[in-house]
Amino acid sequence: MNARLLPLAALVFAGALLTQCRHGTVAGGAPAASMPVEALEVSTLLDLRDSRLEELRVSANGTLLFTRWALPEGAFDYRVVRLPDGAPVWSWRGRLRNDLWHLALSPDGTAGFVFLPLGPEAPFIIFRDSGAPIPMTDVEFTGGAWASGSGWFGGSAGAYNADGTLLGSPVPDWVKVKDELFMTGTRPNTLRYMHGGSVMEWDGRSPPTVVGAWQCASRVEQHRLSPKAPGRFSPDGRYIAWILQASSALTVCDGESGLEFQIASSLAPAAWTDSRHLWWLDAGDLAGMDVLTRESLPRIQLPGGAKAVSLAASTQPPALFVGTGTGHLFRVPLSHESSGKAVPE
Repeated sequence: MNARLLPLAALVFAGALLTQCRHGTVAGGAPAASMPVEALEVSTLLDLRDSRLEELRVSANGTLLFTRWALPEGAFDYRVVRLPDGAPVWSWRGRLRNDLWHLALSPDGTAGFVFLPLGPEAPFIIFRDSGAPIPMTDVEFTGGAWASGSGWFGGSAGAYNADGTLLGSPVPDWVKVKDELFMTGTRPNTLRYMHGGSVMEWDGRSPPTVVGAWQCASRVEQHRLSPKAPGRFSPDGRYIAWILQASSALTVCDGESGLEFQIASSLAPAAWTDSRHLWWLDAGDLAGMDVLTRESLPRIQLPGGAKAVSLAASTQPPALFVGTGTGHLFRVPLSHESSGKAVPE
């Protein structure tokens, strides 16, 4: 079934966004500009309209979309669809034993893996945009990320081809390596992960190599590194946006300097549209910052007074995907020159 894109218009409000940081106040104030906001009417998701669109994920190229919907009595509906046609890829509905579920989408939008804590034997499942899902039984995979190129994925416990077959053994010191600190590599067919104060690069077959220092290592234990509130790496791996354990504040840590600064005072979904532009939700609107210059981006308000509750972003092309408490889904395309700027109407 086909999805229809209904272009709407929204105005970006003027004014400066003042963000309190540990080292002082970050003053912003990009001028107001016209911002196109598209309502995504995905046919295979319309039966959930009026439900709360609790969480969103999207592949780097914007073609594979994950949605998590809150249902009555504590149940949830999990769905992955292909855009723009809305073709169903994978779905599950029910109540989980806990919140420690895990899902990752391949950068090219052709596949993903998911773990749902349904019981002691619950496996990871690989879903694909064509073909039946593949349960990963009798393996030691514990989580991680997809490599650039999407041909394989891996984590501390090992590397696997996109069809679930074994590619490589666990990384050195794997018991102490955190799966939440894996990310898509910046070089072809690689993963990167942070461990012991170093940036490690891995091709899944050979031993990982050190490619740099990671100055945020000392702060890892202070933050929530879990699927419930995961850290979000910038595409180049320099920055990570994460949640403070004590205050639930959204902060950014610079892996080159170790400097950490506060973005929002309360827990807020966040997403990167490139290696320097971070967006998050603030009172139902979208707020953004160029973390390199600490300059604020123009706030985005959804049309019709809608309030955002979930946020995700693609990077190629840069775009924001936003869900609301009443089940509406929006896409905000951004320019290729800078993902902090709107695509002209």
